[in-house]
Amino acid sequence: MWIDLFVLLPLMVVSEVLGAASKAAALALVIPLAASYLAYAIYCHGRFGQTVGKRLMGIRVVRTTGERIGWREAWLRSSVDLGFSVLNVVGSFAALATIADGDYYGVGWMQRGANLATHQPSWLHWTWTVAQIWVWSEVVTMLFNKRRRALHDFVAGTVVTSERRI
Repeated sequence: MWIDLFVLLPLMVVSEVLGAASKAAALALVIPLAASYLAYAIYCHGRFGQTVGKRLMGIRVVRTTGERIGWREAWLRSSVDLGFSVLNVVGSFAALATIADGDYYGVGWMQRGANLATHQPSWLHWTWTVAQIWVWSEVVTMLFNKRRRALHDFVAGTVVTSERRI
């Protein structure tokens, strides 16, 4: 959800500012930044059954039986995203380790991102493609089933419902 992106935006901005100042800082921030969204989603779903964005929208994640979800369901909902994040962390480490200082420092953030992309392992392009297929298949799956469950809901045995129905 877009609201959840705004919750994490300050962390992304700080990471970008610190990473621009130092490759060492960028390397140190790869794992915390990648883990932040997953930790946010898993914690909020496991603890409250909803993220801040879902709370503001008046929706919550429950088991298909209508019961509250637990940590198992929260982890299962994010399991595929976790796999993609691990691959992206490895790719980011590889890019940061091989990029020349001239391609990293003294350029804008967009150019730095483009330069880093050229230093990522070639297989990362395929993982990005598979991730896009996953995201769009979630949307298609959600649109074509009665309870509007996305693929991650089927993986976890969950459904998103209005809080008014609980």
